[in-house]
Amino acid sequence: MAEIVPTILTADFSEYIKKMHLLKGVCPRVQVDVIDGKFVGNQTISLESLKNEPTDLRMDLHLMVKEPEEWVNRALEILPDRLIGQVEMMYEPEKFINRATEGGFEVGIALDLETPVESVPEEIYHMVDLVLLLSVKAGFSGQEFDEKVLEKIEKIKKIVGDLVGIGVDGGLTDEKIKLCQKKGANIFNVGSTFWEAEDLGLRYNELLKLISEDRQ
Repeated sequence: MAEIVPTILTADFSEYIKKMHLLKGVCPRVQVDVIDGKFVGNQTISLESLKNEPTDLRMDLHLMVKEPEEWVNRALEILPDRLIGQVEMMYEPEKFINRATEGGFEVGIALDLETPVESVPEEIYHMVDLVLLLSVKAGFSGQEFDEKVLEKIEKIKKIVGDLVGIGVDGGLTDEKIKLCQKKGANIFNVGSTFWEAEDLGLRYNELLKLISEDRQ
């Protein structure tokens, strides 16, 4: 099933709280990006700070951190629905996947824009619930969509078929969402194209309608 997932990437906890409140009654799921300043140069709110703002939304935690497998136990206190780790920062992807699965999470791996699909063993793709492909360089919001991700979507689709979700994150406009959907993606993480709308409920429903239309 196709999904629209608003994303939050911020170093300001008050902004995080504001956005989480705005999402109440708008959508069922949100992705929160956690960056430790080691994978990329900037840093976001800490994982631990999320405990101070419980939510009824299903939460994806996108760990753009060094050794995501070492963060799984810390994530247990947040109770996310889905835990996504940057594969470039994993020494052992299997360890991350197994630990997250044992914690009761759905599990995803994320590939940065320049990371080749072929750099990850195919069996890893079959072990997860989601492959998240970044269509911008990791770590900074407001970047333009890079169409080199389209070929990567096709490659992942050939590997996993319909058994694993394929997500795209970064610079998505209505037009780019449709391009990605035609290549085989079914989860669309939206930032500016969602948050800049005056009516978030209306915008979310517009995006849902967009991905429910005939893909051709």
